[in-house]
Amino acid sequence: MPSSDIAARTLDQVMQLAARITGVMRNGLEELDLTEPLANLLWILDPAAAPLPLRKLAAQLHCDPSNISQLSVQLEDKGLGQRRPHPEDGRVRTLVLTERGVEVRTQLLDLVAARSPLSVLGEAEQHRLQAMLTKALAAPRQSLDPGS
Repeated sequence: MPSSDIAARTLDQVMQLAARITGVMRNGLEELDLTEPLANLLWILDPAAAPLPLRKLAAQLHCDPSNISQLSVQLEDKGLGQRRPHPEDGRVRTLVLTERGVEVRTQLLDLVAARSPLSVLGEAEQHRLQAMLTKALAAPRQSLDPGS
């Protein structure tokens, strides 16, 4: 099989998988009283990581920084998040999860993991898949750009 065929089939499967996982997440949002944009923001707000500037959160979600500002207000209104000055540059705003926000994020991740199509994979299979995805995601962007 030509490498372009396997690449196209693999990409198609990854896209189908992403769509199914998104669908699973959407189905659980009502249980958690979240909109999809709020859930996406909660998903990327890792409480174990250093707080990211709002602009970086916008870049990760591929949206305008003003959208993150609006979502931040919604998270604050729900008691799930809090905007704070960046620890290294007080002029920059970050968004951190409250204790309740961490709880809801955990519920979201648990809900999606339990209902995900990946749940049929054993632990060893999930570790192998994670290692392969980590390798693919770590590839330098310029090596993926045919114009460079």
